[in-house]
Amino acid sequence: MKPTIISFVLLFLLSSAVFSQTHQEEISVKINHIAISVTNLQESEQFYRDILGLKQIPEPFGLGIHAWFDIGFAELHVIEMAEERTDHSISSHLCFSMRDLDGFLETLAEHNIPFYDFEENPGQMTLRPDGVRQIYITDPDGYWVEINDDF
Repeated sequence: MKPTIISFVLLFLLSSAVFSQTHQEEISVKINHIAISVTNLQESEQFYRDILGLKQIPEPFGLGIHAWFDIGFAELHVIEMAEERTDHSISSHLCFSMRDLDGFLETLAEHNIPFYDFEENPGQMTLRPDGVRQIYITDPDGYWVEINDDF
């Protein structure tokens, strides 16, 4: 009996299912959420929801100090507990990939939000060796956020 394309597809699907299950059994830790502490929840909530376009999701506490966002593989928890805004290093940053980086640059211009390259040069963009474009902005509390087009 000659192998057919259907035989190969079935073999591929079976081996993929086995690999997937085996791979999941090997993982004993996964990221659940990232939490940042901010000084003004409303400002930060507006930034992450309206500027970055993250999908806000319900938070179970109902204390008025949390805003939760779906970031695809996990959640971002924004918590109003910081006493003051502080400077942060650009090397410690959140990173989001966007389909339309040029459209996002227009949004930044509309809201007078400056962007930088990794060297913190205003209005400049970093071009990685693999061709991915990236910019850096800061949220209202000074946390650095990288935005790239590696979608």
